[in-house]
Amino acid sequence: MKIGDLVKVKDCESLDTNHPLWESCQCFFCAGDSNRVGVVIGPAPRNSWHVMFDCGSWRLDGFDEANGDVKVISESR
Repeated sequence: MKIGDLVKVKDCESLDTNHPLWESCQCFFCAGDSNRVGVVIGPAPRNSWHVMFDCGSWRLDGFDEANGDVKVISESR
């Protein structure tokens, strides 16, 4: 990842809505009703990046990318 890259965070795993204790996912992206697409806006502490999404700013790092939790969908020039 680098400044200006467009990234997409993967969707959360589906929850069992038939379970009696079901509650909707409350992660940052689900709670913010995000489209999960963001732009890398700058470096952050501990080798990570600040990314601006439609629901606010979040920090991602190389582990997120290596685990497949986020992928670069368009590289900046």
